[in-house]
Amino acid sequence: MADAQAFINPKSGSIRITGVVELVDADGKVLETIENPKFCGCGQSKEKPLCDGSHKGILKE
Repeated sequence: MADAQAFINPKSGSIRITGVVELVDADGKVLETIENPKFCGCGQSKEKPLCDGSHKGILKE
């Protein structure tokens, strides 16, 4: 997971990470490993915590 980078979209609040990311639960158990995820920052996504583009219906990017 070295060399990962994060970009926060100032309009939608979405967070895009380049690289491999492990999603873990409160106990530290790895639930899923994903590459280049984009996380929801607007609260409108139906795929939380991932972004599904729902912000495009409410925000002009």
